[in-house]
Amino acid sequence: MGDSPDSIEAMCAAQSSIAAVPRFPAGMVLGDWRLTAYIGRGGSGEVYCAEHVALGTPAAVKVLARDDDRARARFEREAKLLSRLKSASYPRFFAYGKDKGAQYLAMELLEPGDMPTGDRAVAQFMLRVCDAVAELHAQGLVHRDVKPGNILWRSPSEPVLADLGLVKEIDTQNHPAIQPPNYPTTIGGAGTPGYGAPEQMERGEATPASDIHALGVLADRCFGGRPPRVWKRIVERATSSIPAYRYQSVAEFARAVRRRHLWRYALETIFISSISLLVFWMVSNIDIRNFDSQPAIKTSTPAPPFLEEIVKPSYQYELEEVTQLDEGRGILTPIVLQGGKEYQIIGPGTLEGDIFCPTTAVLRLNNCVILNTTKRLYPVNGIQYHLENGAYLNFLNIKTLPPKLSVSDFVAPFDESCNYVRFGGPETIKELVHE
Repeated sequence: MGDSPDSIEAMCAAQSSIAAVPRFPAGMVLGDWRLTAYIGRGGSGEVYCAEHVALGTPAAVKVLARDDDRARARFEREAKLLSRLKSASYPRFFAYGKDKGAQYLAMELLEPGDMPTGDRAVAQFMLRVCDAVAELHAQGLVHRDVKPGNILWRSPSEPVLADLGLVKEIDTQNHPAIQPPNYPTTIGGAGTPGYGAPEQMERGEATPASDIHALGVLADRCFGGRPPRVWKRIVERATSSIPAYRYQSVAEFARAVRRRHLWRYALETIFISSISLLVFWMVSNIDIRNFDSQPAIKTSTPAPPFLEEIVKPSYQYELEEVTQLDEGRGILTPIVLQGGKEYQIIGPGTLEGDIFCPTTAVLRLNNCVILNTTKRLYPVNGIQYHLENGAYLNFLNIKTLPPKLSVSDFVAPFDESCNYVRFGGPETIKELVHE
């Protein structure tokens, strides 16, 4: 892709460091909007913070800064498009008009923000951006400038695709995205180097495949150019130099994001199913007459074979009851850990029970699902959890964290990209990832 997006952005930042004098001072009124502060300048417009003169409603006001027919036509087209788009994927339209010799567009005031990091956060972010781009494609339009600088935030979890100045009409109904030569072309390389597809920047061909290329670069940028293996395959296909080799639609790109871990879950399902068959065979050969008379499992006593095959737990505490369930799930109730000791449960598998320690204890979870039914949370329940290798800790009977308490107070290491903690959440990792 030539120069990396980082180097391109650094070059643009250096060029834009030359201060531009705003056209209008603070306090100037355009239509019903009073300008309060200068934000910056883009390719063809200046952006100001503003407020409604009568209502005080905050807004961002974009003012056309170039005086030529092409720029005026694009500016008017952007205003019309923004007024037509009603979804939350784009800034809310307030007003468009001309005053004091200037064309202006008033819209929702949004905040800039940092790119997300971590597998789950990046996936949620990319799926929201995909929704915005897919909405344009469904209307026969391409964005042509999907990049971090054109993504603002309504809230920390709600990105918004902004700047529709380069949106181009295109016939998506008669020509699928994998056949860009059949599309109408634009003259010149509109877009941002490093994000725009080769055919877009070199030959002016803007198609849905071009936006898919930009989505791939955007995902790559979230991981600093070093995406994990499951993301690397997605990025490489989306950013192929040959448009026909990319995803055929934004929906297909989004599907790949949602299913990025599907192969791993398929292998886990096959493994657990195999273990379940083995468990069934072993349980069917247990002497039932003697099983009820077995004493409770005592400290340092290994777990029964059928349970060990499922979760391979390392028990150092007493269990009042151990019951084997289908599909690799065991119920252990109640579980009272002894203070000052360290325990470990190693998966794969799922355990459910009221796990409690009246003082303090360490419980290490490795590649397993623990459904803790306790209603007592730290520090009353003094367990310090250590999550490793894709562990999932779910407090079934606790809906929210108490005030002034964070997950990191009693869970370490806490990394949402590989370990999960939920309160009243789904009972399996598969449901959690697809919720």
